Amino acid sequence: MKSFRVLVAGLGAALAVAAAPAQAQVAFGVAGGVTVPSGDLNDRQNLGYNGLATVQLALPMFPLQFRADLQYNSFGGKNWVNAVNQAIDKADTRVLSGTINGVFNLLPGPIKPYLIGGVGYYDTKMTGDENTRKLGYNYGAGVKFGLTRTSIFIEGRMHQIKDAVVDVGGGRRSAKFIPITIGIMF
Repeated sequence: MKSFRVLVAGLGAALAVAAAPAQAQVAFGVAGGVTVPSGDLNDRQNLGYNGLATVQLALPMFPLQFRADLQYNSFGGKNWVNAVNQAIDKADTRVLSGTINGVFNLLPGPIKPYLIGGVGYYDTKMTGDENTRKLGYNYGAGVKFGLTRTSIFIEGRMHQIKDAVVDVGGGRRSAKFIPITIGIMF
């Protein structure tokens, strides 16, 4: 009889584990906002804008979620002077990225602060230059508002691309930028 109970308990646990992915919640989202250039990129670019499409996978009773983002950032160029005092005309920059991120929820409830970070593939293009495709990473924080399946979120993340197209004083430099986005998950 004891063996039967152990068998039933084991089967129940196996079914619960197997059913967990079936209970996973998939959410889709869209967002947009301003993008702040940082570091070397700030020397050449003005404040920009961004658009984001996202898919998020949440497992029940698990604070870590997984999110895939496709993001577009665009910056207007600044007129600047290079290292040998030559005036350089402004060149606009755009960054298209695909990232895979972990989202760690800090608190449950209708207002949910979270941390987010991950890695991605970044395609950078400055006017008059070739595309640069590099790996990069991002990290940041946000807050989600909502009790239902639909929620509003606000987040800010630092994105960094090593050796991107940012010709500041010669050579390629790291491109850093901070998209501040407001969006909806449904």
